[in-house]
Amino acid sequence: MKIEIEVKAFGKENIEGTIDAFKSTELTRAYYLSEDKTLAEVITLLNKAFEEAESNGEESEHCLGKIVIRAKKEKGEIHFLG
Repeated sequence: MKIEIEVKAFGKENIEGTIDAFKSTELTRAYYLSEDKTLAEVITLLNKAFEEAESNGEESEHCLGKIVIRAKKEKGEIHFLG
């Protein structure tokens, strides 16, 4: 099963001569996992992505994450895509 983890860390920064300035870090990671992985194991992967996005040396005001698992139902059965 393929899962995609997307994380975006962003916040305001002070740049001389500007009214507003923002800095962001965005990353996407794809993993192929067996179907018996637990939610706790997926959350561990998400946490690593958060840490990577925030490691730009500055503290971000906001850090958002998304986990995507794509599937379709065919003839009454769920099939994972990817």
